[in-house]
Amino acid sequence: MLDMITSHQKEKLIEEAKNVLKNPYPKDAKTVYAAAVLTKNGNIYSSAQYFSDTYSLTLHAEQAALAHAAAHGEGEILAVAITSNEKLAKGEFCYCCNMCKQLLYESQRRSGILMALIFFNQNGNVQELKLNDMISYPWPK
Repeated sequence: MLDMITSHQKEKLIEEAKNVLKNPYPKDAKTVYAAAVLTKNGNIYSSAQYFSDTYSLTLHAEQAALAHAAAHGEGEILAVAITSNEKLAKGEFCYCCNMCKQLLYESQRRSGILMALIFFNQNGNVQELKLNDMISYPWPK
């Protein structure tokens, strides 16, 4: 949870999610979603979405970041930072879709580590939640 990570780790996680907003696929995506995961070993893996013209084959940012960590042998996730380039109102955030919530939940269940979610928007607003408290934040609105 958030008390398991340092403020420096949280800042690095947010910064990495911000940086990866520059790397969607395809490069000309108008709306970009980004996520970065912090592993138990202290490593950060990040990704923007990987869009498919079929939509159903699109990899969401959370999915791609989890896969990136797993590809490096790391499945114990402490925290995930999630953002988008959307122009949201003050206090509004881009929450996980139900498919991503499910994958995050399964990752948490396998590792036994309660996962923290850090949402931030382009206004500099930050919201921190435990994954177990996410159900009341539906996507889409």
